[in-house]
Amino acid sequence: MKKTKQPTINTKQCYNLAMNQTKLITPVKGTRDFYPEDWKRQQWLSNKWLEVGRLFGYEEYEGPVLESINLYLEKSSKEILEKQTFLVTDRSGDTLVMRPELTPTLARLVAQRESQLTFPLRWQSYGRFWRYEKPQRGRGREFCQWNIDILGPSSPLVDAEIITIAAIALKSIGITPAMAKIKLNDRQALETYLTAQLKLDPTQTKPLIRAIDKIDKLTPEAFNSWLLEQSFTQPQIDSLYEILATPDASFSPTLTQTLNAVAPELRDYFEIDLKIVRGFDYYTGLVFEAWANTGLKRSLFGGGRYDNLTQQVGGSIAVPGVGFAIGDMPILELLTELSQIPDLTVNPARIMVTTFSPDTATDSFNLASTLRNFNIPTLLYPEADKIGKQFKYASAKNIPYVVVLGPDEIKSGLVTLKNMVTGVQNTLKVEDISSNI
Repeated sequence: MKKTKQPTINTKQCYNLAMNQTKLITPVKGTRDFYPEDWKRQQWLSNKWLEVGRLFGYEEYEGPVLESINLYLEKSSKEILEKQTFLVTDRSGDTLVMRPELTPTLARLVAQRESQLTFPLRWQSYGRFWRYEKPQRGRGREFCQWNIDILGPSSPLVDAEIITIAAIALKSIGITPAMAKIKLNDRQALETYLTAQLKLDPTQTKPLIRAIDKIDKLTPEAFNSWLLEQSFTQPQIDSLYEILATPDASFSPTLTQTLNAVAPELRDYFEIDLKIVRGFDYYTGLVFEAWANTGLKRSLFGGGRYDNLTQQVGGSIAVPGVGFAIGDMPILELLTELSQIPDLTVNPARIMVTTFSPDTATDSFNLASTLRNFNIPTLLYPEADKIGKQFKYASAKNIPYVVVLGPDEIKSGLVTLKNMVTGVQNTLKVEDISSNI
């Protein structure tokens, strides 16, 4: 086999270019820098959601950030694949995709080990994703996302579990039904219903569903014009608007059972909306989206049922699945708008040990090690600066306690512990620090 010639990198040229660089190098458009305070918010959000999943018994997994484009061909939204993916060509010439979503990867993982896995599977993951789209409020080219799915059963009770998790996930971060609603639909039942009610040719149904997915982004005139161009009659168009305006689940017994199974105290989070069909063709039943009711006025997340995807990626059996994914950016926008992001301590240290002088530096270093052996997160101030400067540093870093170790303390075998919030100081033994913080 003929080897593909690998591109060569002239490191000397790269070095010279870097040395001559006078401008500050900025991040790639749409990507994100996470400073400690930003990453702390991510940790808070991911911990909240993963804990909800753990409450329901969901195991955690992860997949690669690069996948073959073949995984997405005819399995993902055409718009996402053709316009919103970051494509990478590797050195052998293969086209790879930086993952825009996780569901195809999940299907591949299940298909690879379908005979070894114990169903039903309850899996969840929190990771980073990329979409090549215009950055805007609540949306970027790089985002973090929580994915949660159950595979195996196809019962309405399973659908009810997933939407219950979605409601509790909102509740866990302080979002009430007045702030956001989860809008439900049954895509497959709606296709059947529209085909019968509008007397559609079967070839018209799928394009119509895709058009409904964009109905709120188009003016009524533009939507009507598109329907007329696709040979829909005006009576069909009038009937379509009438059907979509009806918040009724009677066309889908499965959707009715799903909603009836939700606990009464969570019902206010949900409403029926026949315009919710989702943009992915792999959905086969339940579909849903959460929408903000505040000034944000946008979709927060979505999901649904997909019963054929594992076979589409090469599996020998169809494994029913249902799940959803929540991206961090719209949720953080909503929480910011509502002033509901909690104050989070970035620095994990509980104590800072001062360095009194170069002569006592080793004693301070050893004291910090001793405190860590007591499982106390401890930061060592590394230089013999003025003690006031060291206290100021501890305050700026929100470290609640400072230990002063000077010559007098070393001689007496004691330390001085200062509470940075109250200003109270105590002289005590090292082994008594744990009980005093």
